[in-house]
Amino acid sequence: MEWDKELKLLEDFPPPTYEEWRKAVEDTLKGADFDKVMYTKTYEGITLKPIYRREDLNTLSFLDSLPGKAPYVRGNNPNKFLNEGWLIAQSHRESDLKELNAQILKELQLGLTAVNIQLKHDDDLRGASIKSIDDLRAICAAIDLRAAPLFMQLDMEDFPVFMLLDQYIQERGYAREELQLGVGFDPISEFARKGYLSFSWDEVWGRIEDSVEIAQKNVSGLRCISIDGSVYSAAGASSTQELGLILATAIFYLQNLQDKGWSIEQLSPLFQVKLALGPNFFMEIAKVRAMRLLWSEMIKAFGGKEEAQKVWIHGKTATFNQSLYDVYVNLLRNATEAFSGIIGGVDSLEVGRFNELTSEEDEFSRRLARNQQIILKEESHFDKVVDPAGGSYYLENLTQDLASQAWKYMQELEAEDGVLNALKKGKIHSDIEKVANARKEAMRKRKDIYVGVNLYANPDENLPTRIQIPTESNPIKIEVLDAGALPQLRVVEELENLRTRVMQSGKNTKIFLMNMGTINDYRVRADFATGFFQAGGFTVISPQGFMTVEDAIKTAKESNAAAYCICSTDEKYNELVPEICSALPDSFLILAGYPKDKVDDFKEKGIKMFIYMGADIVETLDAFAKKLGVENEA
Repeated sequence: MEWDKELKLLEDFPPPTYEEWRKAVEDTLKGADFDKVMYTKTYEGITLKPIYRREDLNTLSFLDSLPGKAPYVRGNNPNKFLNEGWLIAQSHRESDLKELNAQILKELQLGLTAVNIQLKHDDDLRGASIKSIDDLRAICAAIDLRAAPLFMQLDMEDFPVFMLLDQYIQERGYAREELQLGVGFDPISEFARKGYLSFSWDEVWGRIEDSVEIAQKNVSGLRCISIDGSVYSAAGASSTQELGLILATAIFYLQNLQDKGWSIEQLSPLFQVKLALGPNFFMEIAKVRAMRLLWSEMIKAFGGKEEAQKVWIHGKTATFNQSLYDVYVNLLRNATEAFSGIIGGVDSLEVGRFNELTSEEDEFSRRLARNQQIILKEESHFDKVVDPAGGSYYLENLTQDLASQAWKYMQELEAEDGVLNALKKGKIHSDIEKVANARKEAMRKRKDIYVGVNLYANPDENLPTRIQIPTESNPIKIEVLDAGALPQLRVVEELENLRTRVMQSGKNTKIFLMNMGTINDYRVRADFATGFFQAGGFTVISPQGFMTVEDAIKTAKESNAAAYCICSTDEKYNELVPEICSALPDSFLILAGYPKDKVDDFKEKGIKMFIYMGADIVETLDAFAKKLGVENEA
């Protein structure tokens, strides 16, 4: 045999055309509508194609851009990224300042490359309180801010901290070009998060102007305006809304500061952006890249040169998809979210603790959160690749589509006379609420899966207790939002609350599955029913299949269950349902499935409830729980 002959596979197997591929898919769909089945609509208002091809790149404006070049989709400084990677940050909120310093020093030795201090605020009293220069000295003792940059998200009440930091920097003798610090304000997101400000807008602007002046004179790498998009994400906002709000907020600050005499070249380096990294892996990659594209275009529109079009992006894993139950699944969520941020090209990253909802700070959870980043850097070597998403037909298009949608939303906000007026009018609350409700509905109907909560719930799990965050009861409120504070959403909270009520009720909440026929007849629906009820905290009894109704009824009665759920095929239901309903006229009977042409008939015969794919799990199980005497929370 001649092995040295050149193989010409492309000639022997010519690539199929799009039309040929589509025809093959349509044949597989067997008459189902191609567009309805194969196209996906996202919360961002983007329609995803089933397949992306080379031709889809033809309309992208940034495709030829290089890393380190405008519009910076592929990163600000590729050489620095390859040498150092992203900064590994972790929130420090210890109230004892000496212990806080000890914790920071220890964790810097264990892999952190940045210091991220959480301050006490009216709406969250956990964290450090800095009242004097001695406090700042205690926190930063033995810490070189040149090697470990400092991050703090400041509220307007923290302006004295900013002044103390300026004093401390001068005291330590740091050269103004040596530091890269993300210590800044965002009164717009603070207003949205709290629902109030403790200062008038005139006072706010005075403090912002003073911080800009300090940054201009003393510390060139001090990013004193830190736009926090995670506030909107935590309320359920889409990536489109988060990016659009960040842009509109930046425009608000830039326009007002330009009116005070500062140029766009002076102002742009003073900004950083904080993004929440959510569960939609590819969307989050695109979000980071789109943020750079949008920022570059915005600064260009203000007349800024290429160097001014860069933006520092700090990523933080999301909170709205975290769960109280099965908290170790949060580790997987955080890992995926961190991964997406790194692929997207964040400059710094914070991974939340997996048990943040259920416990105070502990060394174990902090170690796991920290090591998730370290593994991605040291073992997976993601710090050795610049813009790994570059060239992907899908991700390049998704970046462009997301940027376009976010730009449109920014224009909507500008049409409302800017982001502050849109916030005061309640538009932002209303817009985010629509997306939040869509997320809740998708969770309730299990279109969006939350492992351990609405699917694959652990029936043996002990009830966790959510940590209570202390807040100031009577804060000073000068500026107040009529719509109130943006709610902090956790999508699964409704279902978790229902599950908790059921498990704590003391009522008989056992469900007996009447598995009829062979295992092939009942298994799929029995598995579905088991997962459905366990997600609501009900106890499921699932025996082997019964060949006769008599045996099923006898065993069901012996189980002392509160309700019986029939599991089999639609064909068998025609005979089973009348017989079982007739034999158990006073029982609460449930059917696994929803045979549309038989629903009314089965209801007349005695079926009280149907469970099926697409059913609202919260609504269905809440109504069922009430039938069993489980009361709503007081």
